[in-house]
Amino acid sequence: MNNFFSDYFWRDGVPYGVGVAEEDSPTSYKIVMDPYRKRISIEKYATGEFTSIIYDSILLDFRQLKSLEHAAWQKTTLRATPQQATCLIRNPDDRVLFIETHLFKNGRCCECRVHSPHGHLLSTHKMFYTSFNDAFNGVKLFDQNEHLIMYKHYEVDSDGAEFTQLIKEEWRPEPMPR
Repeated sequence: MNNFFSDYFWRDGVPYGVGVAEEDSPTSYKIVMDPYRKRISIEKYATGEFTSIIYDSILLDFRQLKSLEHAAWQKTTLRATPQQATCLIRNPDDRVLFIETHLFKNGRCCECRVHSPHGHLLSTHKMFYTSFNDAFNGVKLFDQNEHLIMYKHYEVDSDGAEFTQLIKEEWRPEPMPR
């Protein structure tokens, strides 16, 4: 059985392969999961040679972001400048889960890079504002290979600076322009 795909997409925080690829294709992906889908990973290959791990649910399980569990995470700012802030994210047991780097433009967060405590990039949140001439107000979550996982559309406050009411959350996103 060939487990190599030419591409993949995300649905409900789980990756699915698209297009069967030969192991020695210029770029291919292997999705590996146990029968119960407890642990999932995506491996990237170039002409049959392993190049990197794109995703490993042991480090960040996107399915957990759909639950209220992450609402109990604690955020502590380590460093902050007008252009960037670095924060630690801890779980209720006080264990460091992630390091977030927030990048600001005109006082608004436009990107958040999520790294493991070991420094490995896990995901990127990109924020969009109609006041910056973006198509919508909201957030898109990408894996480290820049594949869209989910997006949220929001209303914004009267200054157009802060997201307020959630309008739509899509975990089965149709391909959208970046």
